[in-house]
Amino acid sequence: MARNLLTVRKIETAKPELKPYMLRDGGSLFLRVQPNGSKLWWYRYRLGQSQQNFSIGVFPNVSLEAARKERDWARSMVREGRDPLLEKRVKVAEQIDQNEYTFETVARRWMDTNVQWSDYYASQVRGYLEKDVFPKIGKLPFAAIKTSHLRPILQTVVDRGAPTVAILIRQWCGQIFAYASAEGLCEADPTALLKRSVKRPRVRHNPPLAWNELGDFLNRLDADGGYRTTVLALRLIALTFVRTVELRKATWAEFDLDNAVWTIPAARMKMRQPHIVPLSKQAMTSLDELRKLTGGGDYLFPSYRKPGQVMSATTLNKALERMGYLGRFSSHGFRSTATTLLGLLSYPENRVDLQLAHSKRKKDSSRAPYDHTKYISSRKIIMQDWADILDALARGDSMEKVMEEFGPLSERRSKLLRVAERE
Repeated sequence: MARNLLTVRKIETAKPELKPYMLRDGGSLFLRVQPNGSKLWWYRYRLGQSQQNFSIGVFPNVSLEAARKERDWARSMVREGRDPLLEKRVKVAEQIDQNEYTFETVARRWMDTNVQWSDYYASQVRGYLEKDVFPKIGKLPFAAIKTSHLRPILQTVVDRGAPTVAILIRQWCGQIFAYASAEGLCEADPTALLKRSVKRPRVRHNPPLAWNELGDFLNRLDADGGYRTTVLALRLIALTFVRTVELRKATWAEFDLDNAVWTIPAARMKMRQPHIVPLSKQAMTSLDELRKLTGGGDYLFPSYRKPGQVMSATTLNKALERMGYLGRFSSHGFRSTATTLLGLLSYPENRVDLQLAHSKRKKDSSRAPYDHTKYISSRKIIMQDWADILDALARGDSMEKVMEEFGPLSERRSKLLRVAERE
């Protein structure tokens, strides 16, 4: 049977007549030329005893090549004993159903499923998607999203100098497509082709203060740190080495001052597990002073300008900038400062990591909710040692003297090891 009898030129030059007529392409594909000049693609097939006409579309909206592909698909349906008319209706119904699931709709459903996120992280994800992604593709049907839609979004973020954000957006979009695939809303992940499209910038960790800088910092803090609440916040973050957001949003209800313990609830922790912070004598002294200033409200560090809110995320770093640490130290750097110095003094790494609330993979995940109470007795000793180490450096003690008093051969370390053996 002859196939591909028509050419584009022949179709374009076909003139309308008083009655409709057919131009045959072969393989049961026809072009019906109407008296009004419109040209309709038809595929004729027989299923059982009846002959049917399958409408493919109008030329030139449906090109000759596209019509042949659609004819081939319809023929394959007939060979399987399936009616292409019914199959087409099912496809249209599925497409309409998919169009109800826009990218933004699916993305927000994905965000809602991640109940383990902290409020801060959830706000970060939502903020970047609303700023950079939803305005561009939020209203598009989810199944229609292609790599070509996502690439310019990432490039725009890179061009404004935020390559790390672009990488995060690609990762989040990949997780959205993985979620959608599990829900039966898509079959492919267009972000897979974008994994190397953004060059990861060199990681710049929050640098620590060197041990010989800590004394100067602590001695200047009262005079140069700004408002008294800001000074006390910097002192407490140095003493407790918690994350900045954990301190800023702390409430007085979280503190058991009689037993010198601060319990940060799971909802405010990065890893969504509660965290116990033993409070040294020095931390208690700062809290006693702070309670006179802010103890009448819910938060330790309320905002001066916005009642009902907490100290802004930039307050502590602005204070450090005024003290001359711009570009080389931030409030989050107290965590690496404590890690570095306690490591130098050979404090038990597993105790220090627990006090930092670092994420660790657990073989027995059923134990995870109780890990915040692990080694609590030795952690109390470490936190008091750390506060005393800071006092020693503020007095100007040499590293040799600090090592002698707090190092692995010191009496204080022997006390810690005796407690650790019993835990």
